Amino acid sequence: MEEGIALLTATRSKTKSVFLTYQAETYLRDGEPEIAAATATRSLGLASRIDAPRCVTMVRDLEPELSRYAHTAGVSELLERLRAVG
Repeated sequence: MEEGIALLTATRSKTKSVFLTYQAETYLRDGEPEIAAATATRSLGLASRIDAPRCVTMVRDLEPELSRYAHTAGVSELLERLRAVG
């Protein structure tokens, strides 16, 4: 999936954000919360820059699962950032 994401052009930013969120979700299911948080943070940053509320919502939908790992590196920062974007 990472290779496919890397191949997306700048005009496909929403698609990239969606794929990053799917990838973060997969990392969470695989028990990799640090990588999931880093990937979701990339998606959230991109979604915020391009003003893509649906993509922000997709990242926000990961919050309940991420909350289980609130004390894991990167996760607490992402949760804080999600609260800040409202």
